[in-house]
Amino acid sequence: MIKRLIIGLICLPFPVFAQVSMEDFLWSALDAPELRALQQQNAYLETKSYKLAPIRGVEFRTETNQLDPQRQDFALRLNPANPGEIKRNNEYFKTYQEAVQLNQDRSLKELLHLHYSAIIDWTYLQEQIKLKKEDQQITHSLLQILEAQRYSSFFDAEDYAELKVDLLEKQSELEELSFEEEILRKRIESLSPLAKAQEIDWSMTCLISTDRIEQWIERYQVSSENGEIAYRQKLVELASAEWALEKSSLNIGYVQAQYQQYRLEQERSPWSIGLGVRLPLFNPNKGKMAEKKLDIIEALGELTQAQNEQEAGLLMMKTKVKNLTQRYRTIQYQLEELDMDGLGNTLSEIKDSNPVTELKLRRSLVKSKNVSARLKRDIYQAYIDYLSHSELLQKLPMINYLQSEFLDR
Repeated sequence: MIKRLIIGLICLPFPVFAQVSMEDFLWSALDAPELRALQQQNAYLETKSYKLAPIRGVEFRTETNQLDPQRQDFALRLNPANPGEIKRNNEYFKTYQEAVQLNQDRSLKELLHLHYSAIIDWTYLQEQIKLKKEDQQITHSLLQILEAQRYSSFFDAEDYAELKVDLLEKQSELEELSFEEEILRKRIESLSPLAKAQEIDWSMTCLISTDRIEQWIERYQVSSENGEIAYRQKLVELASAEWALEKSSLNIGYVQAQYQQYRLEQERSPWSIGLGVRLPLFNPNKGKMAEKKLDIIEALGELTQAQNEQEAGLLMMKTKVKNLTQRYRTIQYQLEELDMDGLGNTLSEIKDSNPVTELKLRRSLVKSKNVSARLKRDIYQAYIDYLSHSELLQKLPMINYLQSEFLDR
């Protein structure tokens, strides 16, 4: 009977949750709807459906010569396309396609930035939950000790009451963190459907060390050949190409073949050929050309702004990483110097020492760990912002910059 029960339990379907790795989550940005739309635009432009026909239009004309029904004339007029307009149209759409391709690169960077930020927020939140549970456990131990000291001179009624309230607050804070975790999970799942119904096991201990981040930023030379600056430069070229297209969008004239039947009665050829050339003394597209000129000026302004933002962003993030790392290193050094184990042994050797003292020190230590975790989170975020400004996030082959292995490549 027991054997059958064990076999039955083994055969029961238990939910199995796979884990989503950081790399899978990051690379899923390549399948984002925004990128697919840009890829479809690029694929359509590859077909060159924008090419203009050599003939702009065909007209069939007829007229009654001298209002005589027997003298009906017929004409076929062809309006050839402007060769200059054909050339400028091809140049415009070629530039447009290049802008779409650069926008793909730019959009991928923005998506990866969101994915990296989500990973950093998740690891920081897990660290907060872990430290909050540790703090809760220490508070619970303090209460137990004080309850045991109820009739001792060590008992402090005010401390006991404060700890009771503090324990309730810790439980409430843990519930808030759990709520934040659920919201963050939804955010991660919205960024990548791969994360749905999968375990997310990312922690700060798996991330690159802050020292290696600082060392790498100090020695890396920034190159901005692609990304935001290249995209803004291409938009200037696109606005200029659109202005040139409007300027060349002119009707150059026509070629006409005419048939006059009454000429047969005169024993003359009924056919005649006509040619009309339109002289562009005044360009009718001046209004649209003025609009495109304003677009060029606006695009140049946005290019200058993007260049300034990149330069300022790189300097600011580099300085921020350096300052935060120094502060983080100082706190870590203080925590190591504290040596809680050695301090605990010293306190235990002191006669009439209160065991509550060591636990209070451990509570203070948890607060310092919280500050340390927050600084570490800020370092990672500033580091990703630096990579974004330096146009490295989307560089191929793609790399997980939150793991230390990439520094050895």
